[in-house]
Amino acid sequence: MKQINKNSRRNFLGVVATGALAATASSEIVAMPGKVQPDSTGITHAMWTHGHSLQVQNPELAKVTKLGYSVQIDQKPGSHNWIHFAIPTPVIINDTRAQAGSILLVFKTGSKDAWIDAVHVYDGDKRIATYDNLHLSPKDNKLERFSIPGNPQITWGLGISVGISTGVESMSHTFGFISAGCDFV
Repeated sequence: MKQINKNSRRNFLGVVATGALAATASSEIVAMPGKVQPDSTGITHAMWTHGHSLQVQNPELAKVTKLGYSVQIDQKPGSHNWIHFAIPTPVIINDTRAQAGSILLVFKTGSKDAWIDAVHVYDGDKRIATYDNLHLSPKDNKLERFSIPGNPQITWGLGISVGISTGVESMSHTFGFISAGCDFV
């Protein structure tokens, strides 16, 4: 068996200890992949649902195709429709009523002639936020966040209703909805 020099061993252990200490210190500064780091927003839970769960209010106005990665809606030209997402809602977390901080949508449209014109947020049958007169029409997947004024407590479950409209131009009138979610604070 080969004899290890005590000085070499001491140097080696010093380097290892310094590296471990540096790694420990840096893990508090640098986000590790797959780990959520605490932030100043106070988010306690983030709940999402896949686009597959959406419901179309007026199915006669839209052809719905469920794909592995999203739901595609081909809306009739010159029409308006609503789609609805039911968000899994932890109404009580550690003996405290959950509060809605913001809702999020991940979506895209087939052209500028297909757009989201409204987003309404509900706690059961009570509307807690309204965003009207929008004209959101991204060609690529877009994450859109809507802050909910006052961070209201949630009692009955969160629902997101999205108004979608199409023009009459000879363009694509498709929407792709990937997911919808809520950040609870």
